[in-house]
Amino acid sequence: MNQRFQPAEIKRVSEQYAENELYKAICTIGTQLEYELKEFGLCPEECIIDVYELLSMIAEKGENILPEIDNLWLRKENEYRRYDRHIDENEIRKAVGIVFGFTILAIHSSRHRFYNYTLTEKFMQVVAIHKFDGWLTTLEEIISVHLPDGWFDTFINEEPDEDDAIKLPKELNTPRARKYFAKAIDVEYMRIDNNRYLWIGTNNKGTTSELAYFLGRVYNYVHTINGNAGEDFPEESLNNLFGVKRLYSSLTQVYNAQKPQRWRTQIDALFE
Repeated sequence: MNQRFQPAEIKRVSEQYAENELYKAICTIGTQLEYELKEFGLCPEECIIDVYELLSMIAEKGENILPEIDNLWLRKENEYRRYDRHIDENEIRKAVGIVFGFTILAIHSSRHRFYNYTLTEKFMQVVAIHKFDGWLTTLEEIISVHLPDGWFDTFINEEPDEDDAIKLPKELNTPRARKYFAKAIDVEYMRIDNNRYLWIGTNNKGTTSELAYFLGRVYNYVHTINGNAGEDFPEESLNNLFGVKRLYSSLTQVYNAQKPQRWRTQIDALFE
């Protein structure tokens, strides 16, 4: 296995980032990922330096980074390829994919809708375009690593505006909920008005049935003839959050309808 970072540099970086949450996250699976690259060495210390390079560009350019992401991938791929042109192309792509994966982990911790949703989705699309063997498994493994909520906001020293923040009660506050609430707000199915969550609907109708179905998808409701086979549906908290009643009853009625409602495909599209 090739090794670009020499022992002295590895030691210096490991000491510099010893208390850094992202470095700790990389170290939890970094050694395993490094082992999977039979020819291309990508130790956690090199990974954190390369990830920080990308994060610094994002912090500097904000939304202007979007049109540059494809070039960032190609630039890093060419940089790695120049190190040793005999290394397998799939390994080069995987090494870049690992760096992008930990970048996604970092920006996904943000409470800004742009970073948490828009930019995260764009980075994931670029990884998919340049996919390597086992790319989806590797990406899912990286994203499953814990990183404190709001870590990227601390990194850029910027808290989200009140209108940009997805603030939920503790029992409802999950990464999945923040992600899909943000998506629903971006497509104007939902809005936050004076800290109140309002369901606008797919065609500005705002029906409780639509809201119930959306929330069922968010909180992993699984309909069966014997009831919910998925996770517990937090009906009372959701009723209070949206100022409605009997969400669970509306949810079961949606699934018990003789044929799927037309609007369901629009909501399903949020989860693709």
